Amino acid sequence: MKQKRKISLSTQINLIFTIITLVTSILFVVIFRRSLSSFSKIRAEENFVTYHNFLVDSFDESTASQYSQYYSYAIYDISEEKIIRDNFLEYVDKQKTLDFINEYKTMIGNDEIFEYQTLQYLVTKDDNYYIISINDGGYAKMLGEPIGGIIMIGFIAIIILGNAIILLWTSVTVERIKKLQIDVSKLVQTSYQTPIRIDGNDEISELATTIDHMREEILTNDEVKQEMLQNLSHDIKTPIAVIKSYSEAIRDGITYVKDIDIILRQTDILTDKVKKLLEWNRIEYIDDKAEFHPVNMNQLINTVANNFKFKRDINFELDLDNSYLSGLEEHYYTMVSNIVENALRYAKTVIKITLKNQKLTIYNDGEHINERFINAEFRPYEKGYKGQFGLGLTIVQKITANFNLKLTIENCPIGVKFIIEPL
Repeated sequence: MKQKRKISLSTQINLIFTIITLVTSILFVVIFRRSLSSFSKIRAEENFVTYHNFLVDSFDESTASQYSQYYSYAIYDISEEKIIRDNFLEYVDKQKTLDFINEYKTMIGNDEIFEYQTLQYLVTKDDNYYIISINDGGYAKMLGEPIGGIIMIGFIAIIILGNAIILLWTSVTVERIKKLQIDVSKLVQTSYQTPIRIDGNDEISELATTIDHMREEILTNDEVKQEMLQNLSHDIKTPIAVIKSYSEAIRDGITYVKDIDIILRQTDILTDKVKKLLEWNRIEYIDDKAEFHPVNMNQLINTVANNFKFKRDINFELDLDNSYLSGLEEHYYTMVSNIVENALRYAKTVIKITLKNQKLTIYNDGEHINERFINAEFRPYEKGYKGQFGLGLTIVQKITANFNLKLTIENCPIGVKFIIEPL
């Protein structure tokens, strides 16, 4: 397959500038020439009338000769029907002038300009004579030609100067784009460690800043995944070791069969961790918002409370209205369950859940949370304020963001409360 020829960006910009300049110049020249031609014609006719009036008033051949560069004149004897005096220039044909007089004899003499065979005639009748002035448009051409030439030179200068400026600008711009391209191409090679910086205050520098932010996000996400993998490996190593050791002991008959309860408890721990991982993975690929629907939060919260209230000797106090939140029910169930599970871990005597006007508050009377964790995002399997690893609050934070909700954590005089409400 034949490879397409590459055209540099600077060449493309110069071509576009030249084409646009040429097209606009041609249009402008056409319009300007028409306007200039109209102006020149009017100005020339005014001058032609002035010449004729001066000729009539003075009737002086020496004076008339001052204008002989552009205009001709003739004195026609009406009685003898012939031209008795003239200063015809090359463009005047004497016979055509006589033909004009004969053809317009009944109309001439009223100081009107007549167009006849590419010439203009202006005639005044004086006793037995016609004083005739003749114009071929030479004066109008004289008015227009210098201006037209200057305009053409101006446009050529604009094209040359414009292309030079565009070439200089595109050279600098293309070099900046090339630098950005090289820096981006090296990201993978340098493991996203090299910052991307492009000087300037324009779209290219903004693009570089955006790409650098993306680079930082990739590094952060990679760091989170590495930490998560390390912490998860550490977190499941102990349950697996316990299950393995007790299983071998039961097999070898060196422990009691009732110790299988220990294996079951460790299995529950592993099951819970796998469940959290599946929940975290699922919310990363949340369904399209078109599938969101109103969720009955009263019914959902009662279900969660009933599932947890017998796990510890903790009193659940519910004060719920019939608020609905838009989203997906299974995700809201996960969100409330994780907050309640977290509260159940630290509560001393009570967990209070309040739902009023779409504002959900879950309170427990446990220890305060360190401010560092209140004001920061929860990272997957980051060690918490009591040395715990987990995904629960990370999942809560992700779900609230997906459903356009605000998550706030506050330390009360006694205890901690989680507040979730629409933005």
